[in-house]
Amino acid sequence: MREPLKSPWNSLEIVKLIFGLLTPILILILGYQVNQSLKAADEARAEAMREAQRIQKELDESRQLARTRETALANYSRLIYGRRVRSELLASSLNRHAKQPVVESKQELIERKRAYDDAYADWNANTRANLLLVRAIVDPKNYSNFENLVEFRLSKTFSSLDACLTKGYDIAIRAGDPRPILTACDAPKLIQRSLDCGYAVIDELYKVSSLQANISSSASIIEKECPTE
Repeated sequence: MREPLKSPWNSLEIVKLIFGLLTPILILILGYQVNQSLKAADEARAEAMREAQRIQKELDESRQLARTRETALANYSRLIYGRRVRSELLASSLNRHAKQPVVESKQELIERKRAYDDAYADWNANTRANLLLVRAIVDPKNYSNFENLVEFRLSKTFSSLDACLTKGYDIAIRAGDPRPILTACDAPKLIQRSLDCGYAVIDELYKVSSLQANISSSASIIEKECPTE
């Protein structure tokens, strides 16, 4: 009998062949997985960077808005206190001139009335900007009543004071005594009210803008400090 033919492939060679065939496939699979992992990591880093940029942008916008509101409130405060201070100076000059009407006191009276008129004109020229400030600070759906409250309560306070001082000045400039008029309209009380009302408006606007108070509580304080009577 003939001996059976010996196979040229022994088990070791078969294993080597299998590994030789599988190695490129395994390398390909591993490379693909590594590439996908790197791609996912890159996407995660890119998303994290985009999120960080978005947050930074929001922070920058928030800071810019805060600075804008602070500047606007400072300007509004300047208008309010400028008008109130000029009112007090004019009232003081009216009383001083009435007690001792000399050329110097009359000249001072005229100069202070001119300064008062400048503050009055400055206020009226910036009325719309002031209301837009209130609108920017207060939630749009709630701004209307609050804006009207600020506008009419504060304007009412100043208009009463303006009428009082203007009548007194008209009498004084014609060599009359303005003190009965100032007493009748209670000028000191009106001046104090303008101080209290102006402070309340600015302080409550600041609290609302910085989320330290809600609109309802701020409105109640302004109503109290800025009476219509």
